[in-house]
Amino acid sequence: MARATQLTETMKIDLHMHSTRSDGRLTPTALVELLAQRDISVAALTDHDSTEGLDEAVAAADAHPSLRIVSGIEISASHPTRGDSDVHLLGYFVDCSDTALQRQLSALREEREERGRRMLANLERLGYPLDWERVQEIAAGASIGRPHIAHAMVERGYLTHYKDAFNGLLNNGGEAFVGRSGVTLEDAACTIRSAGGAAVLAHPLYVEEYETIVPRLPDMGIVGIEAHYANFSEEEQRFLFGLAMRYGLLPCGGSDYHAMGYEDEALPGTDGPPLEVLEALERLAGAG
Repeated sequence: MARATQLTETMKIDLHMHSTRSDGRLTPTALVELLAQRDISVAALTDHDSTEGLDEAVAAADAHPSLRIVSGIEISASHPTRGDSDVHLLGYFVDCSDTALQRQLSALREEREERGRRMLANLERLGYPLDWERVQEIAAGASIGRPHIAHAMVERGYLTHYKDAFNGLLNNGGEAFVGRSGVTLEDAACTIRSAGGAAVLAHPLYVEEYETIVPRLPDMGIVGIEAHYANFSEEEQRFLFGLAMRYGLLPCGGSDYHAMGYEDEALPGTDGPPLEVLEALERLAGAG
């Protein structure tokens, strides 16, 4: 689900962003308009456990011939060793019509709803009662995620800023966090490969015990890690480039844009990989 465009060495590439089909705040159409305004050449829509926004994004991009939309996904998986944490795996150039992929995503969205209800129960025990119906309204039909719960907490006045919910409450290992159950990192990688895509570990520095996980990625069929990641410092990115080189992984990345509107949020195109990484990803996806 991508349109060919003239590729150049100076193009802006952003391979990580979200729409209202998961936990972003812009519709796929509005997101595409922002990408065009910011002169992005290639963008991957990588909603959590959903490809439902891709048709709309591609249709909107028809009005912008210089913009190419890559079919992407961000699949949530259980951490290989920690039950109080999870791992996110990005997939690029996936075939969204793949039956096994859609079956897996549907199951993950159902699990998201159950986890959301359990996290609300945990928050109530901690003195932060919330209405499930209001969380659903905030999600507006999208798959329930922790950001929707965080926004409900801000709305109720429990927190000042959205990000505060991820400092001890909803973050991996937080007091209200509920871990995943069934889908392993290997399962998620296999699902992406079977749908014709290339798998990349999202924001590795946010992954618990990443030092022991990254060396195992090639054996799982995972071809890259996010090193060009807007929320990592230059020093952290240099470290990740070295890690990618050491284990033969592609240094991928992007802005992880959600349109949350906070002051220091990285906008689309703030960071992303060079052209040769995009081309290598596409070759590896086609070879899968």
